[in-house]
Amino acid sequence: MLLCSAAPAQTSDAPPRDAELERVVFQAFPEADGYKCITRNVDLADRRRVEQRLTFKIHFDELGEHCLTVAFRGRRPVGLIYRRKEEADWGLTEIAWHITLDLRVVGFQFIRGRNRHIRALEQSRFAASLANADLGKVLARVAEHERGEHAERNKEITSLERTTLRSAAKALIVTEVVWEREIEKLHDQAIGFDLFPAAARFTRRTTTLDMLHGGAGQTVEVKVLYAYDLGNTLLGCVAWSEARDGEQVTALRWVIDRDMRVTDVVPTHNVRDLALRKQCSVIKGHALADPPEQAAALSPLARTLGATVPALMQHRSPR
Repeated sequence: MLLCSAAPAQTSDAPPRDAELERVVFQAFPEADGYKCITRNVDLADRRRVEQRLTFKIHFDELGEHCLTVAFRGRRPVGLIYRRKEEADWGLTEIAWHITLDLRVVGFQFIRGRNRHIRALEQSRFAASLANADLGKVLARVAEHERGEHAERNKEITSLERTTLRSAAKALIVTEVVWEREIEKLHDQAIGFDLFPAAARFTRRTTTLDMLHGGAGQTVEVKVLYAYDLGNTLLGCVAWSEARDGEQVTALRWVIDRDMRVTDVVPTHNVRDLALRKQCSVIKGHALADPPEQAAALSPLARTLGATVPALMQHRSPR
Protein backbone atom coordinates (compact mmCIF):
# COMPACT_ATOMS: atom_id res chain seq x y z
CA MET A 1 0.00 0.00 0.00
CA LEU A 2 1.11 3.52 -0.65
CA LEU A 3 2.38 5.63 2.19
CA CYS A 4 -0.62 7.97 2.17
CA SER A 5 -3.01 5.05 2.67
CA ALA A 6 -1.78 4.83 6.25
CA ALA A 7 -3.23 8.26 7.00
CA PRO A 8 -5.63 8.11 9.94
CA ALA A 9 -8.14 10.34 8.17
CA GLN A 10 -11.16 9.03 6.31
CA THR A 11 -10.04 8.49 2.71
CA SER A 12 -11.89 7.68 -0.47
CA ASP A 13 -10.07 5.76 -3.19
CA ALA A 14 -12.98 6.10 -5.60
CA PRO A 15 -15.02 9.17 -4.64
CA PRO A 16 -18.34 9.78 -6.38
CA ARG A 17 -17.91 11.44 -9.74
CA ASP A 18 -17.96 15.21 -9.31
CA ALA A 19 -17.65 17.03 -12.62
CA GLU A 20 -17.00 20.37 -10.94
CA LEU A 21 -14.27 18.95 -8.72
CA GLU A 22 -12.65 17.14 -11.67
CA ARG A 23 -12.59 20.37 -13.64
CA VAL A 24 -10.93 22.23 -10.77
CA VAL A 25 -8.36 19.48 -10.12
CA PHE A 26 -7.26 19.02 -13.72
CA GLN A 27 -7.17 22.74 -14.44
CA ALA A 28 -5.07 23.36 -11.35
CA PHE A 29 -2.72 20.41 -12.01
CA PRO A 30 -2.81 19.50 -15.72
CA GLU A 31 -0.26 16.72 -15.16
CA ALA A 32 -2.66 14.89 -12.81
CA ASP A 33 -4.63 11.86 -13.97
CA GLY A 34 -6.56 11.14 -10.78
CA TYR A 35 -7.39 12.36 -7.30
CA LYS A 36 -8.42 11.26 -3.81
CA CYS A 37 -10.43 13.05 -1.14
CA ILE A 38 -9.61 13.14 2.57
CA THR A 39 -12.46 14.32 4.80
CA ARG A 40 -11.99 15.30 8.41
CA ASN A 41 -13.86 17.13 11.16
CA VAL A 42 -12.03 20.01 12.81
CA ASP A 43 -11.99 19.20 16.52
CA LEU A 44 -11.63 21.67 19.38
CA ALA A 45 -7.84 21.26 19.62
CA ASP A 46 -7.42 21.92 15.90
CA ARG A 47 -9.78 24.89 16.10
CA ARG A 48 -7.68 26.47 18.83
CA ARG A 49 -4.47 25.92 16.84
CA VAL A 50 -6.03 27.56 13.78
CA GLU A 51 -7.34 30.54 15.75
CA GLN A 52 -3.98 31.06 17.47
CA ARG A 53 -2.14 31.30 14.15
CA LEU A 54 -4.58 33.60 12.37
CA THR A 55 -4.14 37.34 12.74
CA PHE A 56 -7.89 37.97 12.49
CA LYS A 57 -11.01 36.45 14.01
CA ILE A 58 -13.17 33.88 12.27
CA HIS A 59 -16.75 32.77 12.83
CA PHE A 60 -17.27 29.60 14.86
CA ASP A 61 -19.25 27.93 12.04
CA GLU A 62 -16.35 28.29 9.59
CA LEU A 63 -14.57 25.28 11.05
CA GLY A 64 -16.59 22.07 10.77
CA GLU A 65 -16.18 19.19 8.33
CA HIS A 66 -13.60 19.84 5.62
CA CYS A 67 -12.43 17.95 2.56
CA LEU A 68 -8.93 18.03 1.10
CA THR A 69 -8.46 16.77 -2.46
CA VAL A 70 -5.10 15.28 -3.42
CA ALA A 71 -4.19 15.29 -7.12
CA PHE A 72 -2.11 12.35 -8.37
CA ARG A 73 -0.05 11.51 -11.43
CA GLY A 74 -0.14 7.75 -11.28
CA ARG A 75 0.92 6.95 -7.72
CA ARG A 76 2.77 10.23 -7.21
CA PRO A 77 0.90 13.07 -5.42
CA VAL A 78 1.35 16.36 -7.27
CA GLY A 79 -0.73 18.91 -5.37
CA LEU A 80 -3.66 19.77 -3.13
CA ILE A 81 -7.07 21.37 -3.65
CA TYR A 82 -8.91 22.91 -0.71
CA ARG A 83 -12.28 24.57 -1.28
CA ARG A 84 -13.53 27.21 1.15
CA LYS A 85 -16.84 29.06 1.41
CA GLU A 86 -16.44 32.67 2.50
CA GLU A 87 -18.95 35.29 3.60
CA ALA A 88 -18.55 38.33 1.34
CA ASP A 89 -20.33 41.60 0.68
CA TRP A 90 -22.23 40.05 -2.22
CA GLY A 91 -23.19 36.84 -0.43
CA LEU A 92 -21.48 33.47 -0.15
CA THR A 93 -18.31 33.08 -2.22
CA GLU A 94 -16.57 29.74 -2.77
CA ILE A 95 -12.87 29.64 -3.61
CA ALA A 96 -10.78 26.60 -4.58
CA TRP A 97 -7.17 26.96 -3.47
CA HIS A 98 -4.44 25.14 -5.38
CA ILE A 99 -1.63 24.30 -2.96
CA THR A 100 1.74 22.58 -3.28
CA LEU A 101 2.74 19.69 -1.06
CA ASP A 102 5.03 22.05 0.86
CA LEU A 103 2.08 24.39 1.45
CA ARG A 104 2.58 27.21 -1.02
CA VAL A 105 -0.14 28.80 -3.11
CA VAL A 106 -0.19 27.68 -6.74
CA GLY A 107 -3.29 29.71 -7.57
CA PHE A 108 -7.02 29.94 -6.94
CA GLN A 109 -10.38 29.73 -8.71
CA PHE A 110 -13.73 31.18 -7.74
CA ILE A 111 -16.21 28.30 -7.86
CA ARG A 112 -19.12 30.62 -7.29
CA GLY A 113 -19.66 34.20 -6.24
CA ARG A 114 -21.81 37.21 -7.17
CA ASN A 115 -19.13 39.88 -7.20
CA ARG A 116 -18.78 40.94 -10.85
CA HIS A 117 -15.00 41.23 -10.55
CA ILE A 118 -14.19 37.62 -9.64
CA ARG A 119 -13.07 36.53 -13.13
CA ALA A 120 -10.94 39.61 -13.61
CA LEU A 121 -9.31 39.08 -10.22
CA GLU A 122 -8.33 35.51 -11.18
CA GLN A 123 -6.27 36.91 -14.08
CA SER A 124 -4.95 40.01 -12.32
CA ARG A 125 -1.52 40.99 -11.03
CA PHE A 126 -3.00 40.52 -7.57
CA ALA A 127 -3.53 36.82 -8.33
CA ALA A 128 -0.06 36.50 -9.86
CA SER A 129 1.48 38.02 -6.73
CA LEU A 130 0.10 35.15 -4.63
CA ALA A 131 1.76 32.45 -6.74
CA ASN A 132 4.31 30.50 -4.69
CA ALA A 133 3.38 32.45 -1.54
CA ASP A 134 3.77 30.64 1.76
CA LEU A 135 1.80 31.43 4.91
CA GLY A 136 4.22 34.12 6.03
CA LYS A 137 3.87 36.03 2.79
CA VAL A 138 0.08 35.66 2.76
CA LEU A 139 -0.25 36.97 6.31
CA ALA A 140 2.01 39.89 5.41
CA ARG A 141 -0.29 40.68 2.48
CA VAL A 142 -3.32 40.48 4.81
CA ALA A 143 -1.66 42.99 7.15
CA GLU A 144 -0.81 45.34 4.26
CA HIS A 145 -4.41 45.24 3.07
CA GLU A 146 -5.76 45.91 6.54
CA ARG A 147 -3.54 49.01 6.72
CA GLY A 148 -5.01 50.20 3.43
CA GLU A 149 -1.85 49.59 1.37
CA HIS A 150 -2.31 48.71 -2.32
CA ALA A 151 -6.01 49.60 -2.01
CA GLU A 152 -8.00 49.89 -5.23
CA ARG A 153 -10.29 52.85 -5.88
CA ASN A 154 -13.10 50.43 -6.61
CA LYS A 155 -14.53 49.34 -3.25
CA GLU A 156 -15.91 46.11 -4.71
CA ILE A 157 -12.42 45.04 -5.83
CA THR A 158 -10.90 46.07 -2.51
CA SER A 159 -13.48 44.02 -0.62
CA LEU A 160 -12.96 41.01 -2.90
CA GLU A 161 -9.19 41.18 -2.44
CA ARG A 162 -9.64 41.28 1.33
CA THR A 163 -11.91 38.22 1.24
CA THR A 164 -9.45 36.38 -1.01
CA LEU A 165 -6.38 37.16 1.13
CA ARG A 166 -8.11 36.06 4.31
CA SER A 167 -9.32 32.92 2.57
CA ALA A 168 -5.74 32.13 1.47
CA ALA A 169 -4.49 32.45 5.05
CA LYS A 170 -7.27 30.22 6.38
CA ALA A 171 -6.73 27.67 3.61
CA LEU A 172 -2.99 27.30 4.33
CA ILE A 173 -3.39 27.18 8.12
CA VAL A 174 -6.34 24.79 8.16
CA THR A 175 -4.63 22.50 5.63
CA GLU A 176 -1.45 22.41 7.70
CA VAL A 177 -3.18 21.90 11.04
CA VAL A 178 -5.97 19.49 10.12
CA TRP A 179 -4.07 17.28 7.66
CA GLU A 180 -0.57 17.69 9.10
CA ARG A 181 0.33 13.99 9.20
CA GLU A 182 -1.21 13.17 5.85
CA ILE A 183 0.57 16.01 4.08
CA GLU A 184 3.92 15.06 5.56
CA LYS A 185 3.45 11.53 4.25
CA LEU A 186 2.29 12.75 0.83
CA HIS A 187 5.30 15.08 0.61
CA ASP A 188 7.64 12.20 1.45
CA GLN A 189 5.85 9.95 -1.03
CA ALA A 190 6.33 12.47 -3.85
CA ILE A 191 10.04 12.77 -3.09
CA GLY A 192 10.32 8.98 -2.78
CA PHE A 193 8.85 8.33 -6.22
CA ASP A 194 11.05 11.03 -7.74
CA LEU A 195 14.20 9.43 -6.32
CA PHE A 196 13.13 5.75 -6.47
CA PRO A 197 10.72 5.37 -9.44
CA ALA A 198 10.62 1.58 -9.05
CA ALA A 199 9.37 1.79 -5.47
CA ALA A 200 6.14 0.07 -4.48
CA ARG A 201 5.96 1.28 -0.90
CA PHE A 202 7.70 3.51 1.63
CA THR A 203 8.21 3.49 5.37
CA ARG A 204 9.50 6.26 7.61
CA ARG A 205 11.59 6.36 10.71
CA THR A 206 12.56 9.32 12.86
CA THR A 207 15.33 8.94 15.37
CA THR A 208 17.87 10.96 17.29
CA LEU A 209 21.63 10.51 17.08
CA ASP A 210 24.04 11.30 19.88
CA MET A 211 27.26 12.58 18.32
CA LEU A 212 30.49 14.05 19.59
CA HIS A 213 31.90 17.18 18.02
CA GLY A 214 34.72 19.28 19.43
CA GLY A 215 34.60 17.33 22.67
CA ALA A 216 30.94 18.22 23.22
CA GLY A 217 27.92 15.97 22.79
CA GLN A 218 25.09 16.95 20.46
CA THR A 219 21.72 15.35 19.79
CA VAL A 220 20.65 15.47 16.16
CA GLU A 221 17.24 14.44 14.83
CA VAL A 222 17.24 12.44 11.60
CA LYS A 223 14.26 11.43 9.49
CA VAL A 224 14.68 8.51 7.09
CA LEU A 225 12.36 7.40 4.27
CA TYR A 226 12.93 3.81 3.11
CA ALA A 227 11.90 2.67 -0.38
CA TYR A 228 10.97 -0.95 -1.20
CA ASP A 229 10.12 -2.69 -4.46
CA LEU A 230 7.25 -5.11 -5.08
CA GLY A 231 9.35 -7.95 -3.68
CA ASN A 232 9.85 -6.03 -0.44
CA THR A 233 13.53 -5.53 -1.25
CA LEU A 234 15.07 -2.35 0.09
CA LEU A 235 15.97 -0.02 -2.78
CA GLY A 236 17.58 2.66 -0.66
CA CYS A 237 16.66 5.54 1.56
CA VAL A 238 16.44 9.30 1.81
CA ALA A 239 17.69 10.86 5.06
CA TRP A 240 17.12 14.42 6.25
CA SER A 241 19.09 16.01 9.04
CA GLU A 242 19.89 19.34 10.56
CA ALA A 243 23.04 19.66 12.66
CA ARG A 244 24.35 22.76 14.40
CA ASP A 245 28.06 23.54 14.56
CA GLY A 246 28.19 26.60 16.78
CA GLU A 247 26.09 29.16 14.93
CA GLN A 248 26.39 27.31 11.62
CA VAL A 249 23.48 25.04 10.72
CA THR A 250 24.18 22.20 8.30
CA ALA A 251 20.92 20.90 6.79
CA LEU A 252 21.37 18.05 4.33
CA ARG A 253 19.33 15.56 2.33
CA TRP A 254 21.12 12.26 1.71
CA VAL A 255 20.07 9.78 -1.00
CA ILE A 256 21.55 6.34 -0.36
CA ASP A 257 21.20 3.28 -2.63
CA ARG A 258 20.89 -0.34 -1.52
CA ASP A 259 24.70 -0.70 -1.55
CA MET A 260 24.98 2.18 0.95
CA ARG A 261 26.48 4.39 -1.71
CA VAL A 262 25.72 8.10 -1.74
CA THR A 263 23.94 8.92 -4.98
CA ASP A 264 23.23 12.48 -3.91
CA VAL A 265 23.70 14.80 -0.95
CA VAL A 266 22.47 18.37 -1.11
CA PRO A 267 21.86 21.17 1.39
CA THR A 268 18.17 21.73 2.03
CA HIS A 269 18.89 25.11 3.59
CA ASN A 270 21.58 27.63 2.73
CA VAL A 271 21.28 26.38 -0.85
CA ARG A 272 23.11 29.46 -2.07
CA ASP A 273 26.15 28.56 -0.01
CA LEU A 274 28.47 27.62 -2.88
CA ALA A 275 31.22 26.35 -0.57
CA LEU A 276 28.80 23.96 1.16
CA ARG A 277 27.49 22.67 -2.16
CA LYS A 278 31.03 22.00 -3.37
CA GLN A 279 31.79 20.18 -0.15
CA CYS A 280 28.72 18.00 -0.60
CA SER A 281 29.63 17.15 -4.20
CA VAL A 282 32.87 15.38 -3.24
CA ILE A 283 31.05 12.61 -1.38
CA LYS A 284 28.65 11.69 -4.22
CA GLY A 285 29.21 8.27 -5.73
CA HIS A 286 31.17 6.98 -2.75
CA ALA A 287 30.19 4.36 -0.19
CA LEU A 288 29.52 5.73 3.24
CA ALA A 289 31.50 2.92 4.82
CA ASP A 290 34.65 4.11 3.06
CA PRO A 291 34.33 7.86 2.46
CA PRO A 292 36.96 9.49 0.22
CA GLU A 293 39.73 11.60 1.68
CA GLN A 294 38.29 14.63 -0.09
CA ALA A 295 35.18 14.30 2.10
CA ALA A 296 37.24 15.69 4.95
CA ALA A 297 36.33 19.07 3.50
CA LEU A 298 32.78 18.45 4.62
CA SER A 299 32.13 19.62 8.17
CA PRO A 300 33.03 17.02 10.84
CA LEU A 301 29.47 17.03 12.09
CA ALA A 302 28.06 16.24 8.65
CA ARG A 303 30.65 13.51 8.09
CA THR A 304 29.74 11.95 11.44
CA LEU A 305 26.12 12.00 10.40
CA GLY A 306 27.01 10.31 7.12
CA ALA A 307 28.71 7.52 9.02
CA THR A 308 25.44 6.77 10.86
CA VAL A 309 23.33 6.25 7.75
CA PRO A 310 24.44 2.62 7.20
CA ALA A 311 23.12 1.82 10.68
CA LEU A 312 19.82 3.43 9.78
CA MET A 313 19.74 1.51 6.50
CA GLN A 314 20.14 -1.77 8.34
CA HIS A 315 17.47 -0.78 10.90
CA ARG A 316 19.99 -0.94 13.72
CA SER A 317 19.70 1.45 16.62
CA PRO A 318 22.34 4.12 16.00
CA ARG A 319 24.68 5.02 18.83
